[in-house]
Amino acid sequence: MKNLALKNFGVQEMNTAEMSKIEGGGIINDLVTGLFNEVVSITTNFVKSTVSFIGSTLGTIFGSL
Repeated sequence: MKNLALKNFGVQEMNTAEMSKIEGGGIINDLVTGLFNEVVSITTNFVKSTVSFIGSTLGTIFGSL
């Protein structure tokens, strides 16, 4: 079986480090990742604020009894 010389067709070889940078990259992936991280951050802050508010409200209610 012959080896196929891809360099003759303009194909460039890449090492593992180059492939890890290219794989899954691009504008769309960066946009989706950024939006996802922002939604997670907003949701986390909302939940923390809500739990803190409920805790302080319950503390005030039970503290006045």
